[in-house]
Amino acid sequence: MPDNSDAITSRFNEKALKAFLDGLLDELRHPQDPKLLEDVRRAFRKKIPLHLRSYAAALMILRAAGLSRAKPQQKMPQQKASPQKIPTPKVPPQPQKKSARNTNWQQGKSSFTAVPSTSASIRSTPSSTSSSDSPSSTQELPSKETVSLFVSMGKRHHLKPQELRNEIAEHTGLSLDEIGRIHLLEKYSFIEVPEKEAQKVIAAMNGAELNGHVLEIKPAKKRAKTSFRG
Repeated sequence: MPDNSDAITSRFNEKALKAFLDGLLDELRHPQDPKLLEDVRRAFRKKIPLHLRSYAAALMILRAAGLSRAKPQQKMPQQKASPQKIPTPKVPPQPQKKSARNTNWQQGKSSFTAVPSTSASIRSTPSSTSSSDSPSSTQELPSKETVSLFVSMGKRHHLKPQELRNEIAEHTGLSLDEIGRIHLLEKYSFIEVPEKEAQKVIAAMNGAELNGHVLEIKPAKKRAKTSFRG
């Protein structure tokens, strides 16, 4: 190994190095922990070859003086084991089967929209689509046995057919099955009742209060009767 003592001593104060070595020799003559010093010496001799021991001692002096630093050891990057992903099996989309009912509906949709039937128009009125109506509220009584009565309340009064039927049944004692259809219009309505009970309904319901409004019920005029769709 080449002798580079001149280069080393030129980098620091030679007097400081001499003072450091003097102190080192003095500490060797009077060690604070002889056993520890002996253990380190044995490990030093066991690890460092004979021809490198003086250089190792010089390097330790440089380390102690802060003039030399150990090269950082290059650590191999550890690959983190990522959890293995289990592939999700792909399920092929199932073809949707069109039922004969849907096909027929699609084929007849255009004609149904272009020419609405009378029954479809009746179903679209609030009196038949109201969620408060029971199935019997649209019950049709034989026309020869019923008459149509005029009711002074309609949609603008927030009249509900089922409420009117319940009021009539309560005041007259008629069953709900005896009360016919109610045709709800904007300002007034028409209700079908048995012909033999018409006067009883008129007498019991005239002046009755419903939803904060006083009811007026009377026989419907013939021309008014034919003006609504039944």
